[in-house]
Amino acid sequence: MRRWVRPRFPTVIWFTWSHSRKHSTDHQKDDIPPVGRPQQTFQPFLPKRFPWTSLVLYASVLSIIGVLFLSQPGTKGTVLPVTGHVGVPTKRSWLALTLKRWHATPATFLNWLDQGLPLVKLSSQHRQTFHAHVRSLIMTALTDISGVELNSLQKILEIEIPGLSRVPLTRAVKVSTPPPSRPHSGQNAVGSTLPGDGGRVWAELGTRPLVGIYQTHSREAFWPVLPKHSSAAYSMDWPKTVVQVGWWLAQDLHALGISVIQSRVDNMSQGLLASYSESYNTAKDLLKWYPSVHILLDIHRSDKPLNETTAVVRGVKTARILLVVGSNKLLPNPYSQQNLHLAVRIARGLRKISPAIVQGNGIDQVPYRYNQQLAPGDLLVEIGGSYNTLGEERNAAKILAQVLSQVIKRQK
Repeated sequence: MRRWVRPRFPTVIWFTWSHSRKHSTDHQKDDIPPVGRPQQTFQPFLPKRFPWTSLVLYASVLSIIGVLFLSQPGTKGTVLPVTGHVGVPTKRSWLALTLKRWHATPATFLNWLDQGLPLVKLSSQHRQTFHAHVRSLIMTALTDISGVELNSLQKILEIEIPGLSRVPLTRAVKVSTPPPSRPHSGQNAVGSTLPGDGGRVWAELGTRPLVGIYQTHSREAFWPVLPKHSSAAYSMDWPKTVVQVGWWLAQDLHALGISVIQSRVDNMSQGLLASYSESYNTAKDLLKWYPSVHILLDIHRSDKPLNETTAVVRGVKTARILLVVGSNKLLPNPYSQQNLHLAVRIARGLRKISPAIVQGNGIDQVPYRYNQQLAPGDLLVEIGGSYNTLGEERNAAKILAQVLSQVIKRQK
């Protein structure tokens, strides 16, 4: 039996839930989705219980992959290391010894893991000796899924205390710290690669804007325009991201006589887990600096398959639109009903243009707030998915602008 070896360094691991906005497509045909359907009851970022369910599911997947591995012939060749060790491995692990007894190399095992769990990313471009440590496999998966270096106490603390990244370290060790949480918070800040309006981070079209636009997951991008070797559909090349989609929507609204302010603050500068905390501050600044805003839109794209996010409208391929409405089931949201009524009017207008342009009935009610507690008329909008082209996103933004302008003008 393998003897437990205590790591040479203290290790701190925090387990937390993060919601990835995988919304259901099983919608009803009515204008208002049923409120009483079963919902998840866990609270993001504030877990009340240890997430045994996720760990059990993950362990089950690893077991299934291991069984499949046994049915495959072994392959020769060097394999690549697993990163993200907990502590410092000092002996060959049980997994490595088991693979040796099976007279098989770890290459096939890693191949199955990479195919079954793409986020694990066990492969690397640097060929080194393979250490098959179960703890390393788990930590690698958790690190890639969360976007946080879980074996670094400083990185974990910076998620909860963003200002910590600006505090100099007293020890004489070079540590690369992330940029400040909101590097372009000033109204006059400029980003050289931002689309339109001279690259202004806060792009204002018209006076006294009625519509505010921002992007919580600002780096969400689209596979057709990304390099082939990209590991995930995220980018800081802003014309290839949802920032560009938000800019198109702003331009179309302005062309229809609606003043708009678009924030292009990079809310993912602290990672995926902290993005909603960052965008909360962005949205608060937007409403503070532009009190005339009555409709606030958080632009996203989904990760659903292409056939679920694409429609043909008037003979042209167009990205589908989904309006996500947060409720007050888990946390107080005084504007949930007003937001829902606005979503109903927008979804009805979209269906009049083409029923195919919306996913389901166009509305998805969820138990989370997504910063929609800040003001009435606050919605999360998914336009297409990661597999759509920028042309399809452009077509959808134009149609959404037409419907929004009609809704706004009827309210006047």
